[in-house]
Amino acid sequence: MTTTTRFDPLAPGAVAGIRDLGDDALVVAARTLEEDYGRLVDVARLAIAAEVEHRSRRTLGGDGLAAKLGCRSGTELLERTTGATVATIRKRVRLGEKLRSRSSLTGELFPAQFPVLAAALSEGQLSQDMAAAIVDELAPTIERVNPDHLRAAETALVESASEPTTTAEELKIQAMVWRVTIDPDGVEPEEEEALARRGIRLGKAVGGLVPITGNLTPLVAGQLQRLFNAYLTPRTAPVFLPSDGDESSGAEGPVMEDDRTPDQQRHDVLGGILSAAARDPETPKVNGAAPTVLVTVTANDLNQGTGAGWVDGINAPISLRSVRQLACTGETQTVTLDATGAVIQLTSPTRGFTAQQRKAIGARDGYHCAAPGCGTPGDWCEIHHVTPHADGGPTSVDNGVLLCWHHHRTLGSSGWEIRINDGVPEFKPPPWINPDGTWIRTTKAKPRLTAALKRALKETAE
Repeated sequence: MTTTTRFDPLAPGAVAGIRDLGDDALVVAARTLEEDYGRLVDVARLAIAAEVEHRSRRTLGGDGLAAKLGCRSGTELLERTTGATVATIRKRVRLGEKLRSRSSLTGELFPAQFPVLAAALSEGQLSQDMAAAIVDELAPTIERVNPDHLRAAETALVESASEPTTTAEELKIQAMVWRVTIDPDGVEPEEEEALARRGIRLGKAVGGLVPITGNLTPLVAGQLQRLFNAYLTPRTAPVFLPSDGDESSGAEGPVMEDDRTPDQQRHDVLGGILSAAARDPETPKVNGAAPTVLVTVTANDLNQGTGAGWVDGINAPISLRSVRQLACTGETQTVTLDATGAVIQLTSPTRGFTAQQRKAIGARDGYHCAAPGCGTPGDWCEIHHVTPHADGGPTSVDNGVLLCWHHHRTLGSSGWEIRINDGVPEFKPPPWINPDGTWIRTTKAKPRLTAALKRALKETAE
């Protein structure tokens, strides 16, 4: 890409002239507008929102800023002065408060809860959405995690956000894995609370349709998503589950006491139906195999009973206790990764990757297209031979990578390069994205992130 002048939206005619920009200049304008103006405006909005809310706090009564101006709260004051929605303002206030220095009742000043993030934001190093991804995951753990571990997580996530290929969605997944890794209470307390809120509710028919609402556990959501991928693959026309068979309920003798709510019962019935549908031989196959839910976990976590497992396609962890329980049912498949994130070797002498190899590669690549920033589900992806088969490249896990249709076909023309290093895919962006020419490891496989984070935490303790 040739050097172009940085875009100045305040220059006369700048906005009107956007349509006349060349391709290179347009891309530069998009990036520089965000880096030079958008991020700095956003951090100022966060600081103003937090300060207005602080000066309008209820303890000040009639002396509060909002009260003196005839508003019920700082949120209402900002709504009237900025024209932003209440939801937008509340998001700014919530995030701004975490980045604002605090003072005690005696006037003593304390640093912000996330000082590294606050400094990076003030320098325009990352976007507001990236900051929210970090705070939303780490803030709930502040009162119970080791402060050094929290700071290590914050620092690592800020550094990751500075990578040219990291998106806010990918950063949120990284922050989630950090939270699970540093939280001494682990996943189980949150999982127990979530179980009490599980449920399915059918509403009243309106216009010939019956609405359904509720909350699914990660496992049931994973089963549902897997079936969606099986039935809605873009390579086939939509098909539907058979609806034959009826239930009988003539149990004899004493029965176990059932203390579930009606919503919880409906949820569990749905889980049973999904399991049965996945086992049905008439259910459409996913890449040649039944739509079995995959649960990924590191060998170290599985052996020591620490950390968490991850249901493919669902960004929520499950406890190791649940992983072991699922292994007993035989209805899920556990994929174990070593400390470096490489899958136990699975090879095939044939040209095409087997269904088992696809599962192993999917576990390593996070069940999505491995291309940085791409969110295409793994079930809709193809497997690319990193070393071409025609050049002697083997059809093995260590030579395959998940790529969606688009990235597979544009790999040779987009400027991106790919390689397998220590069993893990790495991408090198084209020079216009990363002039340094460094290789970047994809970070979508949650257990692999966990292993890396634990190594980082160990280094901070030494």
